[in-house]
Amino acid sequence: MQISDTPSIALPAGYTLAGQQPQRVVQPTTIVELATVVGEAARTHTAIVPWGAGSRQWLTNPPTRYDVALDLRRLDRLIEYHPADLVVMVEAGVTLGTVQSHLAAQGQWLPWDPFAPLDATIGGLLATAAWGPLRLGYGGPREWLLGMQVVLGDGRLVQSGGRVVKNVAGYDTHKLHLGAFGTLGVIATATFKVAPLPEQMSSLRVTLPTVTEALHTATALRQPPLQPVALTITVNETVTLTVRFAGVAAAVARQLALAADRCGRHRDVTVQHDDRVWWSTPAMPPPDQTLWLRIGVPDYGLTTAVDTTLQIAQPNLTIFPGLGLCYARWPVAAASHLPALRQTLGGIGGYVVVEYGPHGIDRWGPPPPSIDLMHTLRQRWDPAGILNPGRWLIP
Repeated sequence: MQISDTPSIALPAGYTLAGQQPQRVVQPTTIVELATVVGEAARTHTAIVPWGAGSRQWLTNPPTRYDVALDLRRLDRLIEYHPADLVVMVEAGVTLGTVQSHLAAQGQWLPWDPFAPLDATIGGLLATAAWGPLRLGYGGPREWLLGMQVVLGDGRLVQSGGRVVKNVAGYDTHKLHLGAFGTLGVIATATFKVAPLPEQMSSLRVTLPTVTEALHTATALRQPPLQPVALTITVNETVTLTVRFAGVAAAVARQLALAADRCGRHRDVTVQHDDRVWWSTPAMPPPDQTLWLRIGVPDYGLTTAVDTTLQIAQPNLTIFPGLGLCYARWPVAAASHLPALRQTLGGIGGYVVVEYGPHGIDRWGPPPPSIDLMHTLRQRWDPAGILNPGRWLIP
């Protein structure tokens, strides 16, 4: 285990969060060392911020206390991989790109395309509930995650789930750590089921005159026999719809032809045969003086969410039909409209989270009905409150 404790020398800029720097950087090389570090921090009430590649540390609130940066990138082993069983177990510090490379050598992959660079770590992606357009056809990481080992805030190493696809023992408590930003425990290992690589992946892209027409076209592209694996609408200077299909080459060709027909041949329609690693598009850090909003509604309410958002401001918008999700970038000056947007979408079961924005803004909105249960979990699993304090909805 390596510990950097040099008060007289500035720590690397990569460990800075909202102007804060830790007193120490600790890099465990084994899971036992990781548990020891967390247990000692609990005894001394030392605040820990888990780190992977740092590519998603800008999300949500910065921590209110930051004593130790817990760098997990040396926990980077591929522990077990059984291609015949379609199961892989990895340490949390291994990168998604490394995992995909190992799987591709056996004609397999993890159908997970988060908006993050290939050097993002598995633990960090899980802790931030990262996902991408493939969620439409393959589901999110929750559907592929079989089990985890997690170090709780008191130093206990616990395991949930199993190492096989069919396992009925225990509870899926590991899934509570998805999107908890490391505040319920530090992910040590993760076990996934994987899938065969599709023979072909191809995309069709069409430019449309209005957002309304793009949403109607997206609905048509999801009707049988079409089965897209990804579908996005981007709104900026133009309105562009992109749909992806995957499978055997002949089936993909038929889907593309039918999709082009449903889009209308008089429009600007292009087809691209994707590289199998098209999901590796790197995340772009948001610009200054911008609010980055994640908006979620039941899918039937997506049109309402989009229309309401566009009435408030003309943002850069990325819409995910079929998932009831979209991302919007607003100018900070539009923040005063957040309560009204939340009230409107709350009436149809929706929410708005500010993933990036100025300090002091209400990032989460009204607490969910499960807030008391969330408080209880935090108290049980991190009784000293040392894990990423202030980062998540629960202080």
